[in-house]
Amino acid sequence: MYKARIFLVDRDGEALTELEETGYVREAVLQELLARYPDLLPGDQIDPENPRRWLLVGRELGVPATAAGGDWWSLDHLFLDQDGIPTFVECKRATDTRIRREVVAQMLDYAANATEYWSLDRLRQAAAETARANGKSLDDVVADLIGERSEEEIEAYWKRVEANLHNRRLRLVFVADSIPKELRRLVEFLNEEMINVEVLAVEVKQYQGKGDLGQRALVPRAIGLTEMARSAKGVPPASRRRWSEEAFFQALVENASPDAVRVVRDLYEWGKTAADRITFGAGRQVGSFTFCYLRGGEPLSVFTVYTNGRLALSYGSLRSRVDQRVLEGFHKRISEIPTFEHIPADFSKWPSVRVEEALADPRYVAQFKQAVQWLGEGAASDEQ
Repeated sequence: MYKARIFLVDRDGEALTELEETGYVREAVLQELLARYPDLLPGDQIDPENPRRWLLVGRELGVPATAAGGDWWSLDHLFLDQDGIPTFVECKRATDTRIRREVVAQMLDYAANATEYWSLDRLRQAAAETARANGKSLDDVVADLIGERSEEEIEAYWKRVEANLHNRRLRLVFVADSIPKELRRLVEFLNEEMINVEVLAVEVKQYQGKGDLGQRALVPRAIGLTEMARSAKGVPPASRRRWSEEAFFQALVENASPDAVRVVRDLYEWGKTAADRITFGAGRQVGSFTFCYLRGGEPLSVFTVYTNGRLALSYGSLRSRVDQRVLEGFHKRISEIPTFEHIPADFSKWPSVRVEEALADPRYVAQFKQAVQWLGEGAASDEQ
């Protein structure tokens, strides 16, 4: 049976070494290679205008199927790119029959449940453990990834991760030594039809030399980047967008109802005096601003408003920064607003509402502001 070959030319151009395509002995070999060499995910092919760079959060990361249950599945790898986009990776050998269709359903299960039940705290902890195992600190790894070393920029990066996870802005990648045509068709179809989720396959072919020299070459190739998918997702995008007040409200007017614009403008103007800091996000497609208090010199995120007219409460961040009693008191006051009463006291999440539905009544806006102010006073007294 014929096997594909590549050739290595020595430095003097006098010798040619033939490497022959070979499969991986075990799936674990490919998984380990990817963990050690993340650039086997070809970032320059995925985004030629702004090549993707990678941070490994962890291997065999557990994914729960219910809020209260334990982990039900195990994701091979979770990476983050420089824009904070969670990148789910599943590895399979071409000889594994599950690579044809079953692996797609498996990946969709991972994505649907991870976006529902993962918290930012969990991802940061997993990433910190991975960095520590490699003899590094997580802050240094993030700083190398984004090219910024200030604490503010690093925290802003994690807020982008949180927002991407909350908004289900993901990348799903199937990695194998050979991608069968059935999987290729599914990947291309999903990538063309899904707007916020990028679906790709990466073929990492292995070539080995004969004899005892141990020479080996790995050649990655991204699959699924059709012109239709690029057009649907607006590729190539800018790597980051620095939103401003003017840009935020311009996008809000284009994407939300007049009632939502009115309420958000009111919250923003009030926040300029009530908050210690208002920060604008750096999302490429969805803009945001976040109402923050400063506690211990660090921003304490309370709520975020997006240009799609949604408002998210930062329960998932608050639970590690304020006393449980204060957080429960804040939730009690929030849930007393009739349009917020459905929000559960699950402090691992970032529950969201549509502004025009939840805060159309000025009385509810007043209640919401009072609850936010009460939280700030409670968190301040806790610190003393």
